[in-house]
Amino acid sequence: MVNVDLHLHTTYSDGTLSPNSLVQLALKKNLQIISITDHDCTDGIDEAIVASLDKNLTVIPGIELNTDTEDGEIHVLGYFIDYQNKDLQKLLLECRNSRVERAKMMVEKLNSLGINIQWARVEELAGYGAIGRPHIAKAMLEVKAIRTFQEAFDKYIGRNGIAYIERFRLNVFEAIETIREYHGIPVLAHPGYIKNLDELLPNLIKSGLKGIEVFYANYDTNTINRLKNIASKYELIPCGGSDYHGIKTKTEKLPGALGPPQESVDKLIEAKNQQI
Repeated sequence: MVNVDLHLHTTYSDGTLSPNSLVQLALKKNLQIISITDHDCTDGIDEAIVASLDKNLTVIPGIELNTDTEDGEIHVLGYFIDYQNKDLQKLLLECRNSRVERAKMMVEKLNSLGINIQWARVEELAGYGAIGRPHIAKAMLEVKAIRTFQEAFDKYIGRNGIAYIERFRLNVFEAIETIREYHGIPVLAHPGYIKNLDELLPNLIKSGLKGIEVFYANYDTNTINRLKNIASKYELIPCGGSDYHGIKTKTEKLPGALGPPQESVDKLIEAKNQQI
C-alpha cells in the first residue's frame, strides 16, 4: 500500500484543490506523508501544515522549479526547503511575474490566431494562484477552441506549439543550486521524459542533485525498473508521487496512486540532517 506522495499541486500554482482540500483528500487516501510542490511557489505550505495538525499526516515543505535546457524543460523538486526565507521569496516572485507576462503574450497570440479567449477569464481561472499555461488551456476548453486539455499543449501552448512564448526561468543547474542554497534537497522531477538523461545526470549530481522520481504518475513497470537501476547506480534517492493537479484528465492519477516507500523519506531526512 502506498502511503507517501511527494508530488502534489494546489490552487497556489496550477492545481484545482486548495491546500486544505488536498490534505483532506490525502487523508481519505490513507496517505501518511505528502509534499506540497507547487510551481515556483510555496504559499500553500503553511495552510497544508495547519490542515494536517492532529492528523496522521506529515506535510513536507516542497517546491517545483521549472527550468530551461537546450533540449526543453526540466523540472527540479526541492524538499525541506527554507520556504520562509525572504530572499527565496523574492526570486520566486520574479519567476511568477515572468509567468504572468508570458501568459498575457500567449493569450494575445492565440487571439491573433482566431482563438477568442479573454485575459480576464484566465485570471479568474487562476484565482489567487500563480498563473500558468493550464489556466490558458482551461479557457480554451471553455470556448471550445480545443477538444481536450492536452490538445492545447500539443498544438498551441506547449514548447513546440504555435502560440508558445518563452519566459524568464532558471537553468537546471541554477535551480539545483538555489534549492541547496535555501537548505532544500534537490530531486529531478519526472526523469523518464528527459531525452538525454544518461548524459545529463553526472553533471546534475556534481551540482548537488540528491534524488530522482522513480515512482511517478503514469510510469509503466519497465520505466520504474529502469529508473530504479539508475537511482541505484548513482546512489540517488528514489522519490515520486502522483503529480496530482485535479484537472481530471483521463490519464491523471489520484494522490497515493503511486509513490515511494517510507525508506525514501528517511533518506531525504538524512540528507537534510547532513546539511545542519
